[in-house]
Amino acid sequence: MQSKNLLKTAIIILLISSGSATAEISTSDPFAVSNFSPLVKIHGLPSPRSANIMTKGSLRGTIEASLSNNFSESLGEQQSILLDGETLNTELSIDYGLGNKAELSLVVPYSKHSGGNLDGFIENWHSFFDLPDGGRRHNPKNRLLYQVKNNGRESFALGPNSTGALGDISIIFSKKLSDRKNQLWKVSAGVKLPSGKFPDLSGSEVTSFFSMAHYSNLSILRFPKWHFNQTLGVLKNNAADLFETKVKSLVYFGSSQVGRKVRERLDLKLQLDYHTSFYSSDLKQLGNASAQLVLGGTIKVSESFALDLSLTEDIAANTAPDVTFSLGLRRTF
Repeated sequence: MQSKNLLKTAIIILLISSGSATAEISTSDPFAVSNFSPLVKIHGLPSPRSANIMTKGSLRGTIEASLSNNFSESLGEQQSILLDGETLNTELSIDYGLGNKAELSLVVPYSKHSGGNLDGFIENWHSFFDLPDGGRRHNPKNRLLYQVKNNGRESFALGPNSTGALGDISIIFSKKLSDRKNQLWKVSAGVKLPSGKFPDLSGSEVTSFFSMAHYSNLSILRFPKWHFNQTLGVLKNNAADLFETKVKSLVYFGSSQVGRKVRERLDLKLQLDYHTSFYSSDLKQLGNASAQLVLGGTIKVSESFALDLSLTEDIAANTAPDVTFSLGLRRTF
């Protein structure tokens, strides 16, 4: 409860603080989203980042709230899985410019798993467009049940009661390599700390490490209204097994985004996020690579404040939530 109140306080401060900003907010940054599957989020998969660096002494605060609706079930020869519920993931990120083209970041997540309220809306959406619903209509609405069985025996279950908890905190150090004209390069290294708890799916209870390379082009092929962001990385996972399933020690991930400035204060963006599998399993939810399509835009409210709105769909079915709605608030100081 204390961590939830801390995030509420951070949002209020982000919105009402006055003070002149030392750095102008960017509207061309990637969306700070990732795979919010409850089986993946616990590993601390980092969100993509711009290749830009905060100037010395400047500060940027970001609150990203993402509501994901999950319904997926599979039955294998030895393993079965049912994911039915909604998860609200909220992340507070603080980036500070160290000088000498370096930056230090702190990411504090909070997650709440519940039955939610979106099942009826999503079922009607599938019915209206004659889309497959994966068996949703044959299951209770607004139920929370995340369940994994091995050899017919339940090895993990979360539900029916809602849970909310602080997640695994990450610390990231970034260094800009070059900023030739509109093309920027940056590398990052980070550590995910075991501050969350596995029983409520807020963390994996192990320390993990990751590294990333970032590229940003603020003017694609000399078209000044178009921009491009690319992140590629690898995560070293120190968990041996979870859900009685072997966890892969190395996971490769990436994000590619193209955007266009359609108004002075509005950028529209298309982003593709992807990663290799986290588990050794025959089930798609655990053992398949994932890909998600993110569509949305960024509104520049003022020189120091921006609003991100996005919708994420799983284009590799059953490897990520069916749909995720995200809202991000970014402020420089």
